Amino acid sequence: MTAVQIPFVRKCAIVIGDRDGSLLTQPTDIRNFLWDDFDAVFAVRAAVNGISDADADVERSHFRARLELPGADPLDNVFVAERSGALIGCAIASVETAIDRAVGEFGVIQSARGQGIGRSLLARLERRASEAGVAVHQVNVHDSNTRLRSFMDAAGYRQIRTFNELKYRPAPAYLEGDYRPLPSGVSLRPFVPGDDEQALADVQNAAFEGSFGFAPNTAEQIAGYVAMRGDPGDILIAEDDASGEVIGYIWTSVSAGTAESAETSGMIEMTGVRPDRRGRGVGSAVIAAGLRHLRERGAGVINLEVDDENVSARRIYRDLGFKKTGEQFWYEKRLAG
Repeated sequence: MTAVQIPFVRKCAIVIGDRDGSLLTQPTDIRNFLWDDFDAVFAVRAAVNGISDADADVERSHFRARLELPGADPLDNVFVAERSGALIGCAIASVETAIDRAVGEFGVIQSARGQGIGRSLLARLERRASEAGVAVHQVNVHDSNTRLRSFMDAAGYRQIRTFNELKYRPAPAYLEGDYRPLPSGVSLRPFVPGDDEQALADVQNAAFEGSFGFAPNTAEQIAGYVAMRGDPGDILIAEDDASGEVIGYIWTSVSAGTAESAETSGMIEMTGVRPDRRGRGVGSAVIAAGLRHLRERGAGVINLEVDDENVSARRIYRDLGFKKTGEQFWYEKRLAG
C-alpha cells in the first residue's frame, strides 16, 4: 500500500486569517516570539481555535511540546502581533529545508480581524520562508473556511492539493475474531520508548519518501513527537519475525470527550509500510489492528486524513468502512528569488 501521511505539525491548530487585506487601522507591532509570551500566545490560539477551558491544560502541554521539538526554533519561527502591549494575533512557520518549503499558520482574535493584521502576519511568514532560502510557502485551509480560502486567493496563492477527512464508527462486533490477520511471519507489538525511535524514523522515512509534504525525520524528532502526542502504547510496530526488521507501523492517538461531546475519539495520525514489503496485506492488517486498538481504548469514532491522490490508501479505508466528512486544501505561493 501507499503510506498515509498526517503531518503532526498541522494537527495542532486551525489556520484563521483576516476577512480582507485592508490596511492596519491602529499601530500594530509584528515581532518575534519570546518564551515570556508563551501564555499569551496560547490564549490567542485558544480564542482563535475555540479551545475550551476543560481542554486548555492538555492543549497547552501539547503546544509547549510542539515548540520544544528539535528544529522548531520558536524564537526564529514564531511571531506575534502586539497592540498596546496586548497580543492580538500570532503566526508559526515550519521551515522544512529538506523539501524546499515552509508551512505557515496564523490567527487573529475576533475583535481585531478585518484590519490587515492577518495579511501582515502572512507577509512575515513569507519573509521567514525567504530568509530560510526555501522555494515555496504553503498554508493549509479547511474547506469550511470559505473566508480564508478567498483570502489566500487574493494573496496570490493557488490551491495545489486536497486531503480528505474520513470518519469511522467501529461496532463492538468488529473486535470479534481476527478481521484482517497479519501475513505469516509478521508480528505486531507496541512501540518501546528509548529503543524504537531510530527504527520508526527509518521505516517512516522509507514509507513516505517522495510523498507530498513529507520531510525526513530523525530519531530525536520522533522522540519529541512521541512526547507531544501522548501514550507511546498507541504506536504499533510491525516486525519481520525472521530478521526483526521493522517493516511497518500505525501511530494512533485518543482524545477524551469534551464539554461539547462526551464521546471519546481516536485518530490515525500516520501509518505506513516499507516500499519493499507492500502488496502483501501488511498495510491493511496493520490499519485493522490500529482500529481494534482504538476501539479497545474506548474510541466511539475514529478520524484520519488522507491525500486525495493516495488512491490505494483511500481504497483500503473505504473497504474498512470510513466515510468522507470534509476536506483540507493546501495553498502554495512560490517565493521570489
